[in-house]
Amino acid sequence: MLTDNEILEIAKKYIKLNEEEINIKLIIVEQLTINKPYGNIYSYGPKDSTKHRLAGNGPFLVKNDTGIVIQFGTSNDVEYYIKGYEDGTWKPSTHGVWDPNQN
Repeated sequence: MLTDNEILEIAKKYIKLNEEEINIKLIIVEQLTINKPYGNIYSYGPKDSTKHRLAGNGPFLVKNDTGIVIQFGTSNDVEYYIKGYEDGTWKPSTHGVWDPNQN
C-alpha cells in the first residue's frame, strides 16, 4: 500500500507530464483532494489562472495499491465518476489510464 506522500508524488509526476504536453505550468488544488480507501482524487489547474484557462482537466484518481492514475471526465461532477468507479458502472477509456511504473 502506498503512503499519501507516495501517492502525491505520483500525482505531481502525472501533472508534470500534462504540463509538458500543453506547455502551461499546472498545480494540484490541494483543498479539493478527496481521500478514499482505494486512493486519492486530485483536481488541478493552471498555476496562473489569470493568464491561462484549461478545458478537459478533470480530476484524477491515484490508486493506493498500484499507483495507477485514472483520469475522470469533465462532463459530470466528480461525485458521478466516484460513484461509477465504486459501483463498477463507469470505466475509464484506455487513454485515461496511466501506469507510472511503465514510464
